[in-house]
Amino acid sequence: FESTKNATFIGLMLFQSVYSPIGHVIGLLMNMWSRKCEFEADEFAVKLGYAPSLRSGLIKLQEENLGTMVPDWMYSAYHHSHPPLVQRLEAINAAGKKSD
Repeated sequence: FESTKNATFIGLMLFQSVYSPIGHVIGLLMNMWSRKCEFEADEFAVKLGYAPSLRSGLIKLQEENLGTMVPDWMYSAYHHSHPPLVQRLEAINAAGKKSD
């Protein structure tokens, strides 16, 4: 019975040691996926003609949240699931020009 407890504990410690670096990579990939979805949603809103409302809403949301306007791109890519406001506005403008 004692060896079973030790084996479980050792297995848990090994799993934690292996998962820790993998978890960081998975988190980065999930943030990349989330950002891709945000850009696609913004592009869809532009195609439906909501670009002015979307811009206005994003700016108001940024002001209310007091977020950083231009965060470091590497920090933002790793820690934020949503793109910074400046990138989103640039993508909205580009999508608007593309649809014209």
